[in-house]
Amino acid sequence: MITTIDYDRIRKTFISVRWVFDMSSGDPVAPTCVEELTRRLPHIDVGTWCARFDLGGIYIDGVRASLHTPVVTPCRLECFEIAGDPCDWDALYPKFSSDMVVWRDEDVAVVCKPSGLPTTPPRDQKRFCLETYLQQHFGQRVHLPSRLDTGVSGLLLCSLSSRMNSSLQRAFERRLIDKRYVAEVSGVFAQGICDVRTPLARDPRHPFLRRVVESGGEDAHTRIHCMQTYQRNGRSYSLVGVEPLTGRTHQIRVHLASLGHPIVGDPYYDGEEAPELRLVSQSLGFHHPFRQRRVVVELPLALTPPWLHAGESA
Repeated sequence: MITTIDYDRIRKTFISVRWVFDMSSGDPVAPTCVEELTRRLPHIDVGTWCARFDLGGIYIDGVRASLHTPVVTPCRLECFEIAGDPCDWDALYPKFSSDMVVWRDEDVAVVCKPSGLPTTPPRDQKRFCLETYLQQHFGQRVHLPSRLDTGVSGLLLCSLSSRMNSSLQRAFERRLIDKRYVAEVSGVFAQGICDVRTPLARDPRHPFLRRVVESGGEDAHTRIHCMQTYQRNGRSYSLVGVEPLTGRTHQIRVHLASLGHPIVGDPYYDGEEAPELRLVSQSLGFHHPFRQRRVVVELPLALTPPWLHAGESA
């Protein structure tokens, strides 16, 4: 369980910087949003503001703003500043390709999300995310009944028809979707099959974190088993299979850290530093209501992250 927070490490995981300006009635302001931001953030190249508004990370009172949205006080002006030149933004995010569609029919698809790509549009930008890429790939609106954290890679369900939307949503709510993950954790996981049933709540020390609590949190249940242990550079690691039986935010990450085995590459919960979060959604199982059969999809070897084979070369 984490006892300290490395704020600098957490801050480095964000691609953008958030600026917030609270303005009261009578405060002197520019007529439009772009003029006000140009005045307040002079370090940003004026020629990039059109691209920044188009990217979608600028808000007035929580509503997405355009270049010429009027600034009427009192209000809150919020701007997410993506680093670098707009021409380089595309390189900040992983791409999606057709081979990442692992299984599909006319109603549903199982796709592989790369690590580092948001599942749905985040607040700092609306262009680079799995949902947007899927809609471009399939040429239609899609529905994602569940999400993976940005750092998590692997399999995710995607509904392609309106009749499937509600069916999958109910299945997730009733916990009828089998989800199995694999994680690389620090230390020798020597507990065999471990059922963790500790509730989770927000950690008051940081808005993105969760923590284990004795009472007052949300019920959380995770089943964990050790698949393999090995040595690398004189240190011990384990590959563990993980089945989240509830779907709380950061559930797998917090439960493993609470056992003294943080996930390698997890900047939030004291994980050893690595190029990526070493947690992958490896298997999905669900009842197909229109085919009337169970569908189980495994992550293909070609899409498996290299770290998952760490024990083979250790």
